[in-house]
Amino acid sequence: MVDNFVKLSEQIEEVNATVELLLKNVISKHESTSCIEVLELFHKDKKLYALPVVNDKDRPVGMIVRQNLTEFFSKQYVKELNGRKPITILMNDNPIIVDRNTNIDDVARIVLDAGMEYMVSGFIITKDKKYLGMANGYDLLNEMTQRKQKHLFGLAHFDQLTGLPNRTLLLDRLNQAIFVSTRASRAISLLFIDLDGFKPVNDTYGHATGDRLLKEVAERLVACLREGDTAARIGGDEFVVILPESNLDRAVTVADRILGTLRIPYEFGRKNISSISASIGIAEYPTHAGDLNSLLSAADNAMYVAKKSGKDRSTVFSPSID
Repeated sequence: MVDNFVKLSEQIEEVNATVELLLKNVISKHESTSCIEVLELFHKDKKLYALPVVNDKDRPVGMIVRQNLTEFFSKQYVKELNGRKPITILMNDNPIIVDRNTNIDDVARIVLDAGMEYMVSGFIITKDKKYLGMANGYDLLNEMTQRKQKHLFGLAHFDQLTGLPNRTLLLDRLNQAIFVSTRASRAISLLFIDLDGFKPVNDTYGHATGDRLLKEVAERLVACLREGDTAARIGGDEFVVILPESNLDRAVTVADRILGTLRIPYEFGRKNISSISASIGIAEYPTHAGDLNSLLSAADNAMYVAKKSGKDRSTVFSPSID
């Protein structure tokens, strides 16, 4: 679908996600608060695992963990001796403290380097050095796991240069489109696109410029499509477009639109590249092919006819081409 660059932007946002994503509103206690008062807070709220300790300027100076406090005061005589003392006598005065804008990946490294006990106790988040909230290691671990899964999915299903679906995702979406088309008795159009004049760009200007050109080609392709269509890069300078619920007339119209936009010169600084066009093959399911592989083959064959016929044009598949 035409959500490829949305997906790519979401991936970029995830890379830059900050620890504020994990923020929990946990009440802080002043460093002068008595141990017994903090102990009572833990008794009242069984879900409360740790409390931050702040100074007069609301800046974190430590953290008190439920288990440590309750174990220390497990005997009555200990409460009588130390219960009224300030919580600073039992707090961890070296907790992990991070600014709210700290990248999640950086925080994960900090926590892992500090030790597993900090995964359990969590860490303090600040804004302008003042206490803002807390985050726990479980949420951090869960977030990292989800981000890793999304990253692996992206690597497996999206072209890393353009952000478009790759061949794997294209085949999956085409298979789904054929299934829906068969049930609804609606046609699917497939466009097989091969750039004309791309190799000389790499040879003349280098692969970095060639990559920039491919990225812009991808953007121009997406701009020619509607919501629900799919543009994919299947390798090199080859692209495929799926047009669900589309007849040949619309497919030809879209192909002409793509041809027009791709031949517009590409400007990269002082480089002006005006030699790019495309050869497009068009095939329709089920008119021209009865399955996924045959449909791709039909569009591919039609593309070669367009290229041999002079390039910068589209050709609709016919039995004579096959």
